[in-house]
Amino acid sequence: MSTEPHTPAPDSPVVVFVNLRRTPLEHRAALYAAHRQGFGVALIADAPPAGLPAGIVRTVHQVDTYDAAAVDAAVAAVAAEHTVAGVVTWSDPAVETVSRIAAQLGLPAASPGTARTARDKYLMRQALAAVRPDLSPRFARVTTWEETAKAAAEIGYPLVLKPATGNGSKGIYQVHGEDQLRPAYDQLASYVQPSVDRVFTGHAGEIVIEEFLAGTEHSIEGWVHRGEVHIAGITDKATTEPYRLEVGHLFPTQLPASAVAAVHELTHAVAEGFGMDDCTFHLECMVGPDGKARMVECAARVGGDFITSHLVGLATGVSFCENTVRVATGQAPVAATRPPLYAGLRKLLAPADGVLTAVDGVLDALRVPGVEHLAIERGPGAAVTLPPADYMSCVVGAVIATGDSADAVRAALDAAEAAITIRVGDDGARGGSTGEGEGDGHGDR
Repeated sequence: MSTEPHTPAPDSPVVVFVNLRRTPLEHRAALYAAHRQGFGVALIADAPPAGLPAGIVRTVHQVDTYDAAAVDAAVAAVAAEHTVAGVVTWSDPAVETVSRIAAQLGLPAASPGTARTARDKYLMRQALAAVRPDLSPRFARVTTWEETAKAAAEIGYPLVLKPATGNGSKGIYQVHGEDQLRPAYDQLASYVQPSVDRVFTGHAGEIVIEEFLAGTEHSIEGWVHRGEVHIAGITDKATTEPYRLEVGHLFPTQLPASAVAAVHELTHAVAEGFGMDDCTFHLECMVGPDGKARMVECAARVGGDFITSHLVGLATGVSFCENTVRVATGQAPVAATRPPLYAGLRKLLAPADGVLTAVDGVLDALRVPGVEHLAIERGPGAAVTLPPADYMSCVVGAVIATGDSADAVRAALDAAEAAITIRVGDDGARGGSTGEGEGDGHGDR
């Protein structure tokens, strides 16, 4: 349950946020969580959003967060004016930065070694293999075509190629035969460059090749506090083929009890292998036909796609963001005390490459019983490109719904999706509609 909100005094301690997530809905969830815990926020960000609540955000430092010296100078400036109670990031690129800041200030956070492991998919595999090799697919890290061909021959088909670092389901290739390997490698090798996306800084050209895992896809949301693993719940995921772009989420899981136990077993093994403590985690896994859970990857930060900003809290009545602030400030997370409702998300994808001309039916979608939010993240005139050329611009928006059953949530999402028409054209000449999850306008119910 959420605690009663506090009204922080102007001189109350602050929590340093290193960047925010992408959307205003997610910004508010994080900022209000700090406020309700009695803290102000000191924001250090590459591009601070406009309209930040002045009563919560005490100071803003716009810096290049990939520049360690610039970040350290901003932290020193914050610490000179405020008592710093914690430091947290809401996305993947700053996980190691937060670890370094926390170590400097003596604050709770993942250790530098854990943070590094959680940012590198190859190191993740090694860390888990050291304690439970059966819970991870066969894998290798490659940087050249020759290494890729050799590893593929050893691992066997089908297999998966993915960036060694990164987030948001970017650059995942399924390869079902030798004829598909070279095209997939060439496309991915050209993509995993800092000039394409700064998330690949320090990992240019690094690719993980691994055994293909069959089954259903899930994520586990939780925290490790003083050595104890706290699991908020399991999210069921829907993904596209062949690029595994996540397009839907349902919380809590519909897995049977035996599979839930297997997922919990995996979660504890990952926390042990990574050496996790005093941090939030977002663990992605596959549950195979044999009922066994195997790791896909694990991050030492909150999950995105509104899972931890909205779905967990809507379903359980306990704000995941508030618990993240608690753990970052040395407090134990609060557990839910009532049976959960259900919450889900459906992404709205562009139907084709081109220019977004309109998103129709928003008001009709918001009138659907159970719909809580509808976020439209790209406006008319925005260029949209489908994978594998781009993994982000194709996401035009997302619908969030709640209900007293998983079926009720799915029905609400289906109806809201059916009400929406996304029009994409070449200078307005072509149109199309979509059936499935990025911006400027938001409709909230």
